[in-house]
Amino acid sequence: MILEIKNGCFGYPKQDIILPDINLSLEEGHILAILGPNGIGKTTLLKCMIGLLPWREGATFLYGQDIKTLKPKELWSNVSYIPQSHGFAFSYTGLEMVMLGRCSHLGVFEQPGRREIEMAEAMMEKTGITHLAKKDCNRMSGGELQMVLIARALINEPKLIILDEPETGLDFHNQILVLNMIDRLSHEDGISAIMNTHYPTNAMSVADEAFMMNHKGTFFYGSTEKVLTEKNISVSFDVNVVVNEFSHHQKKIKSIVPVSLTDKAM
Repeated sequence: MILEIKNGCFGYPKQDIILPDINLSLEEGHILAILGPNGIGKTTLLKCMIGLLPWREGATFLYGQDIKTLKPKELWSNVSYIPQSHGFAFSYTGLEMVMLGRCSHLGVFEQPGRREIEMAEAMMEKTGITHLAKKDCNRMSGGELQMVLIARALINEPKLIILDEPETGLDFHNQILVLNMIDRLSHEDGISAIMNTHYPTNAMSVADEAFMMNHKGTFFYGSTEKVLTEKNISVSFDVNVVVNEFSHHQKKIKSIVPVSLTDKAM
């Protein structure tokens, strides 16, 4: 077990609890997808998981240790957080951005050197983005920047990566590139992953487990196949759907087709 949350509750100061009694866990080499409608608290949940926001009650455990007891270097040498893509105040090239991922391994006054440059170049080659080494991150497309941020996370040599809506805003081609990368990292390289997503079909394509939230205050948690059912998706997103299954190259694939909004949504 790489990560476990026990009885996690969160609410902002002087406000009601918005994440009540969260219990979930993640095995090594598995992908957990977190789903739910806008404003439900998916990003807040990710931040609570890794200590960027403090649980009001409960705790997060990394390899059985409460993360509140870990030194920052211990935590961030094992975990990499990839926020939603956005612009940067400073102008970094792709190579410089990837190198920033080594910061947790350097001393307080230590600067990246030849070794970090070589590691960044090797990671960009591994992820197929060497052509972005000299490109300004603020001039990159959403898909290009997302791949650079993933490379930046991987150069940290983490055991766990946390991705906040990694495919949102990307076209179909770039969504597939990012999802395939996450799939390979976990199921081939053994790096565990937790990702927020608005797209149940994307979660079905890569995730081993799913945690689905809704405005009714209930959660669905378990294997992706058992959680992402027509009934559960309808409850969580206020839309009626049909889950289709078909075969492609001897692999069973599921897709989700919206049928209509529920009466409540209408």
